[in-house]
Amino acid sequence: MRNLRTTVCRMVLMSAAGAPGLALAQSDEPFQLDEIVISSTRSNSAQSAIPGAVQVISGDALETARAGGKTLEQMLSALIPGFAPSNGTISGASQTLRGRSAQILIDGVSRTSELRGFSRELALIDPASVERVEVIKGSSARFGNGATGGIINIITKKPADADAASVSVRLSAQEDDLGDSLGYEVSVTSDKRVNDLGLHLELTGKTMGDRFDGNGDLLAGDPLVGQGGSSDYDQYALGFAADYAVGPHEFDLRFDVSRFTQDSDYFTDYLTRPVSVDEDNPYTGADVKDESEALTLTYRNDTLSFGEMELTAYATSTKRRAAFVEPGIANSQYYVDTGSAAVIVYPPGVPGYAQDADAQTELNTDTYGVNLTFRSGLDQLAAGAKLTWGFDFGRDEVEQALLDGADVIAPMTQDSMAAFAQLEVPVGNRFDLSMGMRAERFELDVDDFIRPAASDLGRSLQAIQLGYPADVAAAYALLPAADVTGGEEDYSATVFNIGGVYHATPAVDLYAGFSQGFSLPDVGAFTRRAGLDGSTSVSFADIKPKAQIVDTYEIGTRYRNGALRVDASAFLSTSDDGTTFDSVTNSVSQQKERVWGGEVTVDYTNAAGLNYGLIASYTEGKYDSDDDGDIDDYLPNNRIVSPFTATLYTGYGFGSGLELGGEVIYASARDVEDYPEVEENIRVNLRGAYPVGRGSMSFGVENLFNRDQYNSTASVVRTNPLTGEAILVADEGRRFWIGYDVSF
Repeated sequence: MRNLRTTVCRMVLMSAAGAPGLALAQSDEPFQLDEIVISSTRSNSAQSAIPGAVQVISGDALETARAGGKTLEQMLSALIPGFAPSNGTISGASQTLRGRSAQILIDGVSRTSELRGFSRELALIDPASVERVEVIKGSSARFGNGATGGIINIITKKPADADAASVSVRLSAQEDDLGDSLGYEVSVTSDKRVNDLGLHLELTGKTMGDRFDGNGDLLAGDPLVGQGGSSDYDQYALGFAADYAVGPHEFDLRFDVSRFTQDSDYFTDYLTRPVSVDEDNPYTGADVKDESEALTLTYRNDTLSFGEMELTAYATSTKRRAAFVEPGIANSQYYVDTGSAAVIVYPPGVPGYAQDADAQTELNTDTYGVNLTFRSGLDQLAAGAKLTWGFDFGRDEVEQALLDGADVIAPMTQDSMAAFAQLEVPVGNRFDLSMGMRAERFELDVDDFIRPAASDLGRSLQAIQLGYPADVAAAYALLPAADVTGGEEDYSATVFNIGGVYHATPAVDLYAGFSQGFSLPDVGAFTRRAGLDGSTSVSFADIKPKAQIVDTYEIGTRYRNGALRVDASAFLSTSDDGTTFDSVTNSVSQQKERVWGGEVTVDYTNAAGLNYGLIASYTEGKYDSDDDGDIDDYLPNNRIVSPFTATLYTGYGFGSGLELGGEVIYASARDVEDYPEVEENIRVNLRGAYPVGRGSMSFGVENLFNRDQYNSTASVVRTNPLTGEAILVADEGRRFWIGYDVSF
């Protein structure tokens, strides 16, 4: 076993950002890649001219990670330094970027509203549709509300230049129960080119059975309290893309449809450590569901007198159903002043603790918008100078209700308008200066609604201890429904950025920058918790969240010299109205906060086809928990999961066509005052590929040593309000997989 571990550590993966993946073609000497252009800047800037940490994850790297049946969220958690580890479910709960929220875009368009979300975007995007991923770290206002930790922009595949087709099949299973744990995926893509018209089609079907931990125990289908899990599901996706060019006019069309259904067999027992399947309690709720459609149309013209114009119009519709959850510690709100715990349940007509059969929520989100971008050359200012400017208009419509139609958040509509400008100026031959601003205004219209009644378990127990009958205690425990008065609120802000890159040598860039991001926190969460202190009448004006502006300061360096790439950066981000969810009290609050850290990526590929590297990051943060003006308490674990994370990878391509690789993924422990300790998590994965017929056979194993451990990120989502202990979630054990890919 010791020799095996040594071999693993010498042969650990190659799916780092920009790494070529398992397809390590051998050559006589290293080659220099062309300059990478980042579309997420909206100015189509060269990576070397951006004064901040920027990362591009290639399609080859994603294909390598996808071979093991991972979701895109699981892939990116190992490939993006500063991105919290995957929680192993379809939810992105507690998965922060540099301790803050990440704005998820697809082709530059946000698929969901920032007003309220289930954070399922990354887990449910079809990896077969992804061409590459661009990541811009730090606070950013380039695409508007939401990017306080950074932008993750998913660039989808476009029609190929020639007719082509491909088929891929994946199978995976665990040895604890090969039959019930079986998962499979079939993906088909087709490209057709007819003169200036290109067509691209993707179809993917995926099914996953049971999952087991390293001890052989069945993992719960809903480990994160209503979020939905990563077992017993069916998922289907259709993607269609088209492009057309005539003269200076270019058109791109993208249409996506996604369907996800999870059918759990049992409820989850949240009192065990870790949470477990309650086989004596069959699940009685409706299936977890996720249905989405998205349409994006882009027009470009680069022959206008002032330069280039790009116009993007989009519309998205998402319907998401949470899991049915029985009342208990996992969905309670603990009141420190009274020592009681209000279990957020919706009784069936009379006071009590039983959850109504319809007490399952569905979130409906519709977004529409237009983004208009202009790129103008300013050679009169300096050779190579350019100005990127434009306007954004958008509308978000959000509702969340029980299955019977009763609202649990205030229905709301938000209109947004923004103007932005970004100037890039070369200064001499060695310095690039960048500066810009964005002025944004949100008009939020919140409807009146009645927040449904809840039951207070703590008050009931107190009544029983005083000798009252159970029915009287239940009536005493009832928190009556609350009338929540909506209103119209305007949020506006102007944010700035400035930075520069010094090209010290042809191989070394040094950069420093300051940037601001603007975010309107989860408004729906504030309205759902309205009146849980016993109030029967609440005004949105009294509970509305403040808009958050995050300032980020960053310095770093990039090194490129043939086979070796090194990226390193250090950052500090501050805000006066940071949003914190306390998993002990189940409450949302805003305070001053400060987050800091550093990141490094090292990648080396030699002429013989050997590739290895390291992706590592450190993030920590504190906030003013008692509003006394001093930032002296650590941020909760659901903001900073594991301060130090690292992925060590390697791969090698043999002359015979065999390719082998692997990775070690590490997430450190966190043990800070006032919070439960987060244990470290280590996973070792192996993979390989070999040409078979017209295609390639791939194979591998995830969690090679079948470590019986907790999932770090999943275990910080909730805390037992009565004991103060984390509600722990086990990590998945060893899983074997095999796949075959063929192109025509």
